[in-house]
Amino acid sequence: MKRYILLIGFFIVTTSSCFSQSIQKLWYQQPAQNWNEALPIGNGHAGAMIFGGIEQEQLQLNENTLYSGEPSTEYKGVNISTGTFDTVVNLLRNKKYEKVTDIIQKNWLGRLHQNYQPFGDLFITSNTSGKITEYKRELNISEAIQKTSYKQNGVLIEREIFASNPDNLIVIRLTSSKPKSLNITLHFSSIHPTVRFRQRNGVLIMGGKAPGYVERRTFEQIESWGDQHKHPELYDENGERKTDKRVLYDSKIEGKGMTFAAQLKPVTHKRARVSITDSTIQIRNTDEVYFLLALATSYNGYDKSPSQEGVNPYLKAAGMIKRASEFNYDALKKRHTDDYKKLFNRVSLALDTDPEQEKLPTDTRIEKFAEKNDNGLANLLFQYGRYLMISGSRPGGQPLNLQGMWNKEVIPPWNCGYTININGQMNYWPVETTNLSECHEPFIRMVKELAEAGSHTAKDMYNNRGWVVHHNTSIWRETYPNDNAPVASFWPMAAGWLCSHLWEHFSFTGDTTFLKNEAYPLYLGAAKFYADWLIDGKEGYLVTPAGVSPENSFISNGAHASVSMGPTMDMAIIRETFIRTLDMGKMFGMDSVLMQELENKLSRLLPYQIGSKGQLLEWEYEFEEAEPQHRHLSHLYGFHPGNQITFDTTPRLFEAVRKTLELRGDGATGWSMGWKVNLWARMLDGNHAYKIIKNLFNPVGFGESARKGSGGLFKNMLDAHPPFQIDGNFGYTAGVAEMLLQSHTGYIHLLPALPDVWENGSVKGLRARDGFEVDINWKDNKLSQAIIKSQVGGRCIVLTNVPVKIEGAMVVTTRKGKYFAHQFKADKNRTYIIRTQG
Repeated sequence: MKRYILLIGFFIVTTSSCFSQSIQKLWYQQPAQNWNEALPIGNGHAGAMIFGGIEQEQLQLNENTLYSGEPSTEYKGVNISTGTFDTVVNLLRNKKYEKVTDIIQKNWLGRLHQNYQPFGDLFITSNTSGKITEYKRELNISEAIQKTSYKQNGVLIEREIFASNPDNLIVIRLTSSKPKSLNITLHFSSIHPTVRFRQRNGVLIMGGKAPGYVERRTFEQIESWGDQHKHPELYDENGERKTDKRVLYDSKIEGKGMTFAAQLKPVTHKRARVSITDSTIQIRNTDEVYFLLALATSYNGYDKSPSQEGVNPYLKAAGMIKRASEFNYDALKKRHTDDYKKLFNRVSLALDTDPEQEKLPTDTRIEKFAEKNDNGLANLLFQYGRYLMISGSRPGGQPLNLQGMWNKEVIPPWNCGYTININGQMNYWPVETTNLSECHEPFIRMVKELAEAGSHTAKDMYNNRGWVVHHNTSIWRETYPNDNAPVASFWPMAAGWLCSHLWEHFSFTGDTTFLKNEAYPLYLGAAKFYADWLIDGKEGYLVTPAGVSPENSFISNGAHASVSMGPTMDMAIIRETFIRTLDMGKMFGMDSVLMQELENKLSRLLPYQIGSKGQLLEWEYEFEEAEPQHRHLSHLYGFHPGNQITFDTTPRLFEAVRKTLELRGDGATGWSMGWKVNLWARMLDGNHAYKIIKNLFNPVGFGESARKGSGGLFKNMLDAHPPFQIDGNFGYTAGVAEMLLQSHTGYIHLLPALPDVWENGSVKGLRARDGFEVDINWKDNKLSQAIIKSQVGGRCIVLTNVPVKIEGAMVVTTRKGKYFAHQFKADKNRTYIIRTQG
C-alpha cells in the first residue's frame, strides 16, 4: 500500500490514506445484544451503558457514589496480638508455612467490603414501526458523544447522547428527518425494589434506596469458615440464620442505605405534544426533542451515614436540571465538547493504517486482528483508555473502581469496589503519562481518606504507628482485611503502593507544595507502619513477619501455602517507601529522628534474590510454584511500576526480570496482559510487548477466537478478565505510552520499545517526569524528530538510539551502551527541538 506523509510545522499530519488521527470512533452495524456490547458514557459522576436499540433504546445508569451499606458496616473485630502473632511467626521461622493458613483465616481476617450498585435504567420506546435500513451506532471518543442512527420507512432517525461534566448530567437528543414524525415514550426502571416514580412540574422522577447491606459470600461459605459472628446482619448471637436474604433493604436493616434520585426533563418545540404521567413521558408531533437527565445520591462523605447525615438527592438533582435549563441544546453540547476536548486533545497518536481496515466495524476489526496487524485499532484502544479515564474520573468525583463506573449488578464480581493489590492502582497508570493529571484527583483523595481510616486500624489491629490498608476497599474506605483466605486477604502493604501515586503526581508536575503538604504526611504514616511491622529474619536482614505475594501460592511440605516472611513485593514496597520518605524528609529538613530510624532499617532490608533458573525470586526462599504461569507478577513491583530495577543501574536484576517474564508466559487474563505490555516495554523489547498486544485483541463473547477461555476484549472494547474489569484498558493505554516514552530512570528515553509493526508514526503530548511534555516523530522505526517542552526547568537527559542535535541548548553527549545520552539544563517554559543528524 502506498502511504503519504505530510510534515506541517514540527508534527506529522496525514492524508486519509495514511496515518489515522482524525475522529476516533467505535462503530457497529447492529444494536447491542447484551451489556458487554453496550457503549459507555460518563462525566466523572454519572454514566450510562447505551444499547442502541431500535424498538426500544436502553440506558443502563450509574452514579459513582451509589454503594450498598454505610460506614458502620465495616467489621473491625480483628486483632493480631491476641496470642496468635507469636505462633504464626514461630511456625514461619520453622518453615511450617502450610500450618499458618488456618490460624490467619480464623483470627486475622474480617469480612468483605460493600458493593457498588446499579442505579436504574431509562428506556426510550418507539411507537412507530416499519422497515429498518442503514443502521449504525457509534461512540465518538474524539468528542465523547454516542450516536445511533437508522432509517425507518426511509425516514432518518438519530439519537445523540452525551454525559456533560460542566453541567453534571446526561443529555439525550432525538431527531427525525420527517416533520412531526417522532412518537416516543420514556420510562424509568430499577432493579432495586425500593424505587417509586412520580412527576412534578413537567419532570419525571425516580427515587429509591440502595441496600443497607449486601453480602457476596454465600451462607454456606460463611458457615464453613465459622464466620457467622462477623455478620450480625445475617446471624443471631448463636450463629443461626436470621434471614435467607443476602441483600437487605431499608426496614430489614434498621433503615440503613443510600437514597438516590433521577430526574428527567423534556425540552421541545412549542408545537410538540408532551404527555407526562407518574411513570412515563410521551412525545409526539415533533421532529426534535432533547432531555436533561440528572442522577444524585445522599452520599455526604466516606465517614457519614447516608441515611442519617446524607444530602437530599431530590434537591440535588433538581438543581442540576435547573442550572442546565439555562442553556439550549447547542450550548450544552458545546460546553461538553469544549470541556472534554481540553483534556482529550492533549495527546494524539498517528500510526500507519490500512484504509480498508478503517472501513470495517469495530467488532469485525477485533476478530481480524490476529490475522493482520491493525495499527488503527491499536491506536483506537490506546485513546479509548484516555476516553474512559476522562469519562470516569474527574475532580470531586469518586475514583475508578474495578468496572470504572459502569455496573449492572447488585452483587457484582468482586463487589465492584477497589482491589488495591494491583487493579485500583493499574487504573491510574496512564493518568500522568498521557497528560490527564487532573483526573488523578479522585484517587489521590481516596488515599488521604484511607490514611485517616487506616490510622485507627494500624493502632487497633496491629498496635503500630502510622496507617494501614489491606487489599480491598469501597466508598466507605474499609481498611481491615477481607475474609476467605490469606493468599489475597491478608496483605497489609497497600499504603506504600497507594502513596506512590502521590509521588508520581509530584514527579510529573514538579509541585513541591503538593509534595510537602499532601504526599509527605501520607508517606510518613506508611513508613512508620512498615518500620513497626518489620522483624529480624534470616542472616540478620529485616523482613515482614507474615506476608503474601498477592493471590499466588507455593508448595510447602506437599501442600499449598501462601504466607511466608519477607515476600519480594513486601520488601520492594517498603524499600521504595523508605527511600522516598527519606528523600522528602531531607528535602524539607523535617523529622530527623524518624529519618535516622528509616536509614538504619533501609540498610538492613532483605535484598532482591536470583533463583536457580536465573529468575527473580518471588518469596524469601525458592519455593516450588503452585502455578508457574500465574496472572500476578507482584515480585516485579520494583521493576514496574517502581524504578528500583533498571537496565543500567541493576543489570543482573534486569536480566532476572526478563527470565521471570519468560517463565510466566504470554497468556493471561485481560488485565494481566495489560500489565505484561508495560513490563515488556520496560524491558525495552517492543516486539514482545506487541506480541502481548496481539494476545489482548482476542474477541471474548463474540466471533471466532483462537484463544478460547483466555482474556481479551468484549465487543465494546472493554477489557475481559473475563468478566469485565476496566484495569486492562488502562494497563494497555499505559503500556503503549511506555513503549513510546519512558522517564522512570532519570532519562527522557525516546522510543524505548518501538515494535517493528509501528514503522512510521508520531505522538504528541506525552508527559515525562520532571515536568516535560514530549512530541516524537519517527520513520523506518527510527527517531526523526522530537520536541521537548520544559514546564518546570532543570536538568534534562535525553536518551536516543541515534545521534541527534538539540537546538537552543548547551548539550553534553555521552554513550550509554547502545544509546546516546544528551544532557543539558532546560529553562522553564522553553521548547527544545531535537533533530537527527545526517
